[in-house]
Amino acid sequence: MRLLAAVDFGATYESVVATAGALGEALGLEPHLLHVIPDPYFQGLTHHFPELKDPILALLDQVEARVEEALKAQGLRAQVLRGLPAFVVGGEATRAKLVVLGQMGEAPLERLARGGIARYLLHRGEVPVLLVPPHHPLVRPARIAVGVDEGDAALAAARLAQAFGEKLGAEVVGLHLVSGEGGCCYPTYLDPKGLGLAQVLERAEAFLGQRLGLKVQAMKGEEASDLLEATKRLKADLLVLGSKAKRTWRHRLGQMVEAALRHAELPLLVVPEATRW
Repeated sequence: MRLLAAVDFGATYESVVATAGALGEALGLEPHLLHVIPDPYFQGLTHHFPELKDPILALLDQVEARVEEALKAQGLRAQVLRGLPAFVVGGEATRAKLVVLGQMGEAPLERLARGGIARYLLHRGEVPVLLVPPHHPLVRPARIAVGVDEGDAALAAARLAQAFGEKLGAEVVGLHLVSGEGGCCYPTYLDPKGLGLAQVLERAEAFLGQRLGLKVQAMKGEEASDLLEATKRLKADLLVLGSKAKRTWRHRLGQMVEAALRHAELPLLVVPEATRW
């Protein structure tokens, strides 16, 4: 199986390439770099301005050759395709076990391009997607944090986090939020009535640790900011979250995933609940 890394030449280019090379070797996946030239716009121009057809096609050929040369210089398998980026990357992703993308950059064009492709893949929920920020490649992580609860999406995320931990030699820690009664993270898997907070947290850790087969830290909280702050305190190099992309409608990815996409400063791995690694 292969690891697909979709790249452009923006702020996250070096991080994505470094991550693809390091993870491909560690996980036993063949890394493939993919760059998509968005040619439908130029094709439309040639229909309205026929005199531009030949110079536009010549320029696209020149761009494709130059980009392919630059990608192959990275020492990894590389491919340059033309079309709508989200659709092309989505099609190639069906033949990959993991997709690596750059997190959204600051420029409007980067935000549109990377955000659009990432969200397209995440909403399809067909393959785990690793989002890498600029200047923060995932090369040798020492600690992996995974957000957990009793749901199937968290179980898939925990299993993949453990597989990464074994291959990369990293510690894996589950983070679990417990809210007050009526909150989003109220522990329905045990009866907390009459228990103090410390007892609830202790029993939550024991229950989820046994279910998921990993060390779990439970803490009071219910907002995504609470989870991200816990990840920062843990000094994790990667945050793994499960996605409910194919099950829910209002929050297709889950509220924690949506918030982490906007605010996480470290690499973020989003795992569809149907993932089998």
